[in-house]
Amino acid sequence: MPKACIYAGFRHLFYQILSTREWATLIWGCIFMLYVLCHREIRKSLWNVIVIFFDKKLRILWEIILLYVLTITMVFCYLPIWENIYIKDIIIWFLFSGLIYCMNAVSSEADETYIKKILKDNLKFTMILEFFMSTFTFNIWIELAIIPVITIITVMNVIAEKKEEYKSVHKLLDSILAIAGFWIFYETIKIGINEYKQLNIINTLVSFMIPIVYLILIIPLEYILELYSKYEVLFLRMTFKEEKDKRIRLHHRTAIFRECNFSVRKILLFQREYMIQMYALMKEDEFNQLMQKFRSACKRMTS
Repeated sequence: MPKACIYAGFRHLFYQILSTREWATLIWGCIFMLYVLCHREIRKSLWNVIVIFFDKKLRILWEIILLYVLTITMVFCYLPIWENIYIKDIIIWFLFSGLIYCMNAVSSEADETYIKKILKDNLKFTMILEFFMSTFTFNIWIELAIIPVITIITVMNVIAEKKEEYKSVHKLLDSILAIAGFWIFYETIKIGINEYKQLNIINTLVSFMIPIVYLILIIPLEYILELYSKYEVLFLRMTFKEEKDKRIRLHHRTAIFRECNFSVRKILLFQREYMIQMYALMKEDEFNQLMQKFRSACKRMTS
């Protein structure tokens, strides 16, 4: 009897920290890392990625993001509903969502619709289904079997989708993934019916809201990072089209900032259509005329 109690207590603690799906993902992640470390070439590539990640400029970026999320979390710690078990959900969201969103905000692909796309992709009905399916998980052994199978099929499907000669294979794999998805959803409903009474309603609701709340609260930081990145790229490219006179360069940047202010759309417009008209020996009158044209375009854009 004592052994059974100890086992039950350990099992409860084991699954209270992470769900069976999260433990299975962690186990396969560790196996993958061991595989990487056993191969010299892959190990060398991984080391290069780590070096890049801890490069001064990139390190400052993710340190700012981490500090921002920590500040939000410290504020939430004072709320009466706060429990330390929420830290796990926050860490997972930060590593697999928040950090990626902010990093992508400073990439060249991010445009004036970037944040809108992030919100649209995340705030939709399917997130309820995803949360439901991540709350009620299978036995650890089933999860350990499902994860590599689904991962391999998904990777094969992505490769097949890009090649015309594998079009029939792509359709077959799509069907397999759809059937697997329906089966997992059906089995999850059965588990949910049996286990929903064991849930702590408040903790479950908070866990569901954490990604939504943090996503909304991190938007100001995403926008600031994107804005800074666009100005940095614009001003860097302008240096090849200006005189080396610091006074002239300051005048140009001040004039552009006054017109663009905090609009990513305007910065991209100037970079795309007006910066190309600049040249090294450009006179002040010519630059002012260029800014007048840009100002008129901005007014038409907002009207």
